Amino acid sequence: MKPENQIDLTIVKQIIELQNKSIKELDELWHKLFDHPPAVCSKAHMIGKLAYKIQELAYGGVDEQTEAKIRAAERDVNRPKKTLVKKYIPMIGTKIMKNYKGKTHEILVVNDGFAYEGAVYGSLSAIAQKITGTKWNGLKFFNIKE
Repeated sequence: MKPENQIDLTIVKQIIELQNKSIKELDELWHKLFDHPPAVCSKAHMIGKLAYKIQELAYGGVDEQTEAKIRAAERDVNRPKKTLVKKYIPMIGTKIMKNYKGKTHEILVVNDGFAYEGAVYGSLSAIAQKITGTKWNGLKFFNIKE
């Protein structure tokens, strides 16, 4: 019986030999060791996965406790992140004026957005689009510096 920390040179040799194999040879070995096609058919990807599989078969895979930690970390990584977007909103009561195509447009900053022509909009961009008929960055359209 070999001590646990001793390296099996036949395993090391198999892994080193992967470098000299063609994609076709790697693909043939892949299909012997895995029950699915490679996700990426690059030589580097296949060598890495095959090297891991060879070691896994020789020394055993990840224990259940470690596997559970990996799955938990994977869920955390894939969970959508809540990002705080700092939205620039002028003080309530501020009047914004814009002269566009000979007409002066007045917008009033209110509690829940921006009042324009009797309606409340959630953003200056929405008002700029209403005025011009095209999409605009509201801060740029109204020439507001943050």
